[in-house]
Amino acid sequence: MDDRTPEYGTILGADAKFKGDLSFDSAAKILGNFEGAIKAKGKVFIADGSTCKATVTAKEIAVEGHIQGNVHATERVEIKPSGRITGDIIAARMSMADGASIDGHVQIGPNGATSAKASAAAEMKPSARTQSVSPSQAARVK
Repeated sequence: MDDRTPEYGTILGADAKFKGDLSFDSAAKILGNFEGAIKAKGKVFIADGSTCKATVTAKEIAVEGHIQGNVHATERVEIKPSGRITGDIIAARMSMADGASIDGHVQIGPNGATSAKASAAAEMKPSARTQSVSPSQAARVK
């Protein structure tokens, strides 16, 4: 997933603070602070330094910043070195760089893609009992 392409139809600027629901068909880049829910048919990129307190549902999700909420990707989640997710992850595929962190449950694989599609209509709340996954543990999940 290349986050440097100029193909983001929606960009929330670094100085922006948005609260609500965001829905779109193409790709979006979040540079500022977002709170609510994001539903996308395309890619979502959470940039370094940004905070997203939301459930994020999309085809592909790349994280350099911090997501506080559940993440559902029908295809792939990519957590870059500065990326943090505090919430549950459901996806068909996932890559996690050294230095990235997850505090939640992770479901990856063919069942993850099916679960992500099914949960796109129903929002999941983060579980009360979370589990930390180290990058070395996540690498074994691939």
